[in-house]
Amino acid sequence: MHVCFFSHYSKTHKNGASLSLINIAKEMANRGIKVTIIIPNKDFRFPINHKNIKMINIPMFSKRTKINDYSIQNNVKEIVKIAYNTIVVRKVSKILKDNKPDIIHINGLDSSVGARVAKSLNVPYIWHIRQLLEEDFGIRLHNNNKIYQMLEDADSVIAVSRTVKEKFEKKLGKEIEIIYNGIPLDEYVINNKKPLFSQETINILLAGRIVEQKGQLEAIKAIKYLVDNAIWNVKLTIIGSMQDNVYVKEIKEYIKRFGLNDYIQISDHVNDLREIRKAHDIGLICSRKEAFGRVTIETMASGMLVIGANTGGTLEIIKDHKNGYLYNQGDPESLAEKIKYIINNKKEAISVKNNGYRTALEKYSISQNVDRIIHLYKRIL
Repeated sequence: MHVCFFSHYSKTHKNGASLSLINIAKEMANRGIKVTIIIPNKDFRFPINHKNIKMINIPMFSKRTKINDYSIQNNVKEIVKIAYNTIVVRKVSKILKDNKPDIIHINGLDSSVGARVAKSLNVPYIWHIRQLLEEDFGIRLHNNNKIYQMLEDADSVIAVSRTVKEKFEKKLGKEIEIIYNGIPLDEYVINNKKPLFSQETINILLAGRIVEQKGQLEAIKAIKYLVDNAIWNVKLTIIGSMQDNVYVKEIKEYIKRFGLNDYIQISDHVNDLREIRKAHDIGLICSRKEAFGRVTIETMASGMLVIGANTGGTLEIIKDHKNGYLYNQGDPESLAEKIKYIINNKKEAISVKNNGYRTALEKYSISQNVDRIIHLYKRIL
C-alpha cells in the first residue's frame, strides 16, 4: 500500500497535529507501508529518517486566517492564495502521477489542495479533522464553503473526538468517523518518576502554547486563591511557546501585582519535557475547549495526576475522580478547590493517577490508532 499524507502548514513539528502525523507515518512505515508526505513549507522537515518514508517540500498557502479579520487587505491576500494554490495542485498532481498513491490522507483543516490533487488523480481521499479552529485556535477558514464541499466529497472524514465530530457533522450533513489520537507510549512513560506527593510542595505543571485559549491565567488565579486561603505548599510551572505577547504581558503583570513570584514560574524554553514531568505531581489542562487533548494523554502516560477543564475533548478522556479530576472551565475557584481536595485526599488521588496511567496505555497507543486507520483504508479501497 502507498499512502500520501498532506501535512498542514506548521512552523514546528512539536505541535499536536504534526506530532500525530509523524507518529502515524512512522508506525505505518514500520509495517511496510510506503508513505509520501507533502509538506507545505519550503524548508521545513519532519524529524523522520525511514526507508519507507519520502518527504516532498512544496510551498502552498494555508486558508486559515484570524477569526475577526475581514479587511480588504486580507481578502486580496486570499485571492492571491487561491491563484497560487491552483498552480500547486497541478505541480503536485504531476509529481504523484507516475507513482500514484493508493489513498490520500489530509492531515488537518488547512487548505483544499490535497483534496483537489486526489480528484485530479482519481484517488480516494480521507480528511482528518484535528482542530475545532474557532474554539481552540481563534481562527477561521477563508472561503470555508468550498472546503466544506470538498470535505463532503471525501471518501471518509475522521474526527479526533466526539466534540469535533458533532461540530462538523452539523456543517457537512455527513457521517464522520471517530478515531482518537494515539501516542508512542515509550516516548512518554517515565519509569523512574518520583512517587506522587513525595515532597512537601505540590508541584503543578501547565504545558502548552501560552495563549488565551489555553487558560494559563485561569490556573494562576487558582494559585492566588489557594495562597489567599493559607495553602502555601503549591508551585505552578508554566511552560510553552509565548505566541501571544499581549497575553504573556497580562500574565506577568498579574503575578507581579499579587506577589505570586514564589509560587509561579514561567518559561518558554523546554529541553526535555520528560525531565520536567518527572519532578511534578499534577498536570493541568485549562483549555477553553480542546479538540482532543493529546497533552492530556501524554500527562497520564508520564505518571502525573491530571486535572482538566470540563469541556471538549478533555471531557471525553477524563472521568472525574476515576482517572483524573475535572473542574468548571472559566472558574479559577473551582480549579483551586480541586487542587485543595487532592491535597487533602492524597491516597485517593494516587489511585486516580494510576487509573489515568492505565487509561493512556490501554486506549491511546499509536498502534491501536494506526490499526483503526488502516482498517478504514481497506474498507475504502
